[in-house]
Amino acid sequence: MVFFIQRPSRKTGLTGAFLFATTTARSSNALLGWNCGYTFFSNIMYGVLYAVSPEVFPAKYRGTGNGLTATATRVFSIMAPIIALYANLETAVPVYVSGGMIIGCGFLALLLPYEPRGKASI
Repeated sequence: MVFFIQRPSRKTGLTGAFLFATTTARSSNALLGWNCGYTFFSNIMYGVLYAVSPEVFPAKYRGTGNGLTATATRVFSIMAPIIALYANLETAVPVYVSGGMIIGCGFLALLLPYEPRGKASI
């Protein structure tokens, strides 16, 4: 269980890698396999991010930081289908952009200096 909670960057990187891998699928079964891997790691990634996000903020600002994080998540979730309306879905470019952003978030998670394990939350 420690592997799944310890560092969000690993799961985020694996999520992005599996998303990139979906572009190599040449059959329906291959696409299903890559999507299963992507879904598995993205569910872990979201769970870890929702568990780690509140711990990154100091206790005094935790409510505000958590609210801003949740708001940003909802705003970008709303923007995704709007972008899809105007994007050229005949190419794999939207997948590459999404995968690149997810892997970029994994690198940003590596820069987080805070390790909450073994410390009091207040």
